[in-house]
Amino acid sequence: MKFAHFTLGEISPKYYQLLFNYYNDNKNHLEPWEPTRAENYYSLDFHIKRTDERLQLMAENKSMHFIMLNDSKNEILGVCNYTKIGKSECWLGFSIASKYQSRGYMNEAVVSSIEYMFTKFPIYQIKAGVITRNERSMKLIKRLSFKPTGNFTKMEIKGKVEQLKIYKFIKPASKTILS
Repeated sequence: MKFAHFTLGEISPKYYQLLFNYYNDNKNHLEPWEPTRAENYYSLDFHIKRTDERLQLMAENKSMHFIMLNDSKNEILGVCNYTKIGKSECWLGFSIASKYQSRGYMNEAVVSSIEYMFTKFPIYQIKAGVITRNERSMKLIKRLSFKPTGNFTKMEIKGKVEQLKIYKFIKPASKTILS
């Protein structure tokens, strides 16, 4: 899927190095919002293995992993993942490089990928768990018309237990998913 400033595509082995670069280049930006990482997380071998595992899950229709590539296809701007795909729902996760925040790119990527997910998978609901102190993610989820479920879950984030608020997006009856 081509946009004005990036292309949204699926992960593949040809992007091993770019995925490694993305997570390493954005380590300080992403770490406050993610679980504590294994010692080898910031190694190329780790990202090769993780990408291969994700590709296997995609082949089994258990997850879908998108990357946002710049026009030269030599840099990943962000990622958008759908995991735990079941008979009726899945979970959304996303991140964007610090230098590409506040440009609307992630909104475009999530809108398009949600439409893809509702078209290609037999799901009617997408859930997202958001750390309530993550103002940018909270703003995006609300802009995308996700609604709070009233539920929370706890997750270890950078050595501390954080509360995540659970949101959901229900597949609309009309063809236009989001505006």
